Amino acid sequence: MLMKKILYALALIAIISSVLLGVHYTKNVKLRDEVTMSLSKVHELEMAYKAIFGHYTDNIYAIAYIQDTLVTEGGNANYLVTLERATDSTFKATAISVIDFDGDGQFSQWQVDETGNIIEIVED
Repeated sequence: MLMKKILYALALIAIISSVLLGVHYTKNVKLRDEVTMSLSKVHELEMAYKAIFGHYTDNIYAIAYIQDTLVTEGGNANYLVTLERATDSTFKATAISVIDFDGDGQFSQWQVDETGNIIEIVED
């Protein structure tokens, strides 16, 4: 009887753990989708800008990128997108989270460049 109760307790713990991990995983996927969509759009706009003007720009307004309203301002976006630098042949855009998702003092940071390669440079 005691063994049966222990097995039920372990099964319940396993179920709760898998549900909690699933929620965490789903949130991470949603955040990754958000940031990759934003940086992909910046890459697309930079490529169009270069096709017209022959160089990249570090002016976010020049490429007509529209930042979604941040969660800190009542919106849904978790990342602030900026253009870090641009030359005739290169550019780098960064998306930095405005929320410290796990409370460790670090904010998630992602980058895209002229190759379209999106990488996470600081994990939160």
